[in-house]
Amino acid sequence: MSHKFSAPLSTQIDKMPLRVYFRLFLLVFLFKTAPTPSAFAERVLLTLEKVYEGKDVSVDFSLASEHLSSFRRKVLDATFKIPVGYVTSYGQLADAASGSPRAVGHVMATNPLAPIVPCHRVVAADFTLGGYGGGLKVKLEFLRREKRGFETTQEIPLAGGALRVFPVEFVLDKLTNCNI
Repeated sequence: MSHKFSAPLSTQIDKMPLRVYFRLFLLVFLFKTAPTPSAFAERVLLTLEKVYEGKDVSVDFSLASEHLSSFRRKVLDATFKIPVGYVTSYGQLADAASGSPRAVGHVMATNPLAPIVPCHRVVAADFTLGGYGGGLKVKLEFLRREKRGFETTQEIPLAGGALRVFPVEFVLDKLTNCNI
């Protein structure tokens, strides 16, 4: 059965950061030109739609990461585990992946699996936005849609350690206090 998107596909794609366009070009081309999209294409597009709407997502397909270095995989695996409604800092992620915050920032800036691996949930240690390849406005909109009203931090278990995550409200409150 074909999924009915809440808005035309072109509208959904227009909401995506520029770098996502290139990743989805082939998929969208095949989606638009095929008589019926494959089940895989529908699952990927539905997952992307849910991510952009700020909904919880359960990824039921594998993400191709074999070509990435072990450090990049470690960082992206930890990032993938940050739940909706929470953020972590580049420093917390660096501690969890045994690297530096700058190296984590580089992995986030070149994340080939965004937004399914939610690099938009990684912020500066002072809860300011840091950077984002799609632009800070897009990152902020992601985080606003993911607001859940959480008030306490969590520890996410990882192989060999844990990742501390913070309610997204910490970032939103900080930005409100800075009049952003």
